[in-house]
Amino acid sequence: MSKRALAITALVCAALALISIFGFDRRIAEAVHASVVAGSAVFVEGTRALDAVSGRSLLHSHALSGVLLGGILLALGALIWLLNRGSYLARALIFTGGVQLATIVSAFGLKEVFGRQRPFELLGHGDWQHMWFAGGNSFPSGHNAFFWGLFLPLMYLFPRWRVPLLLIPLFIALARIDTSFHFLSDVLASITLACLVTLIAATLCARWIRPVGAR
Repeated sequence: MSKRALAITALVCAALALISIFGFDRRIAEAVHASVVAGSAVFVEGTRALDAVSGRSLLHSHALSGVLLGGILLALGALIWLLNRGSYLARALIFTGGVQLATIVSAFGLKEVFGRQRPFELLGHGDWQHMWFAGGNSFPSGHNAFFWGLFLPLMYLFPRWRVPLLLIPLFIALARIDTSFHFLSDVLASITLACLVTLIAATLCARWIRPVGAR
């Protein structure tokens, strides 16, 4: 995934997120909640499995478990780089871990600022007039920040594998909406955030690491 593609994706997702906030979030949430596929076992069990494999469910604290994988990748990459300064693997691990950490930390910070309640909470009590700045943690999606923040830098470094690498974060995006944990705009905001962080890192590290196959 090129830097141009990252920039375009960020702009499109940001625009769609704004449109969704003011026009479609509630309608989509209510439609999904009323559908026969709401809370599908495929999405519930699939998310649980991905959380376990990625280490996101290893710790009780969401904040600590969210930064665990990125921290491990960053530390492992730094260790390999100290042993071999020319290792592409080391640079790829540092780049990916750094982007993932920056994305998830930024998402947690934004959650505190916006305090948006989750769809299932609003569907439960019905007070749609007070969904923002209400002590919630829906916007942006932490799950999507975690997985898009992990796979977008990989898609940038290994563009030939961008399609299969896209499958897992796309699955998480659909799953979080299907289970009423997030609105569409929550998901789009996290994708925007992950694209921007990846783009900034790719620009700053352009001379240090390049995508496989780039001249």
